[in-house]
Amino acid sequence: MSAQLEYKKFSFIEAYIIRWKTHSLGADIDALILIVSVLAYMGRNDLGQQLERAREIIEERVRLNTMRHIIFDRVQVELARYMADEEMYIKARNKMFEEITHNIQLYGIVLDMLPGQANASKLQIVRSVIQKAYDEEFMLNGEAKRLLEAQEKTNASLKEATK
Repeated sequence: MSAQLEYKKFSFIEAYIIRWKTHSLGADIDALILIVSVLAYMGRNDLGQQLERAREIIEERVRLNTMRHIIFDRVQVELARYMADEEMYIKARNKMFEEITHNIQLYGIVLDMLPGQANASKLQIVRSVIQKAYDEEFMLNGEAKRLLEAQEKTNASLKEATK
């Protein structure tokens, strides 16, 4: 598909129905919607291309053909919300970073959504924020590190004694 998609605006009722239809699809689909919509908004100066990439990612990752369309519509509803309220985008972006930090496999969506040199700066920003959050989340303080080392020594000595 070479033609770029156009951003579609939904009425309040349409947006409400789309949110209702997608509210219980599960954590994986929620994360997909969140990440794709935040990254599409991040590249909003070329929104048509971002929407095309979002559609491709949804088609690759969602098995049910009947749900792909409604999930893509939900991404567009979220984009409209971010365009109306920058604060909502910032909250969603922070939630995206948190989601990826807790499930690093979601970073694959970021890599798929931000391919090529044109997106290198956006990818670097996302990578550095996630790396920092990941390091902070899984770094041991001095006391915890000492306890872990002592526990490892005890386990090693127990293994030696049972041989």
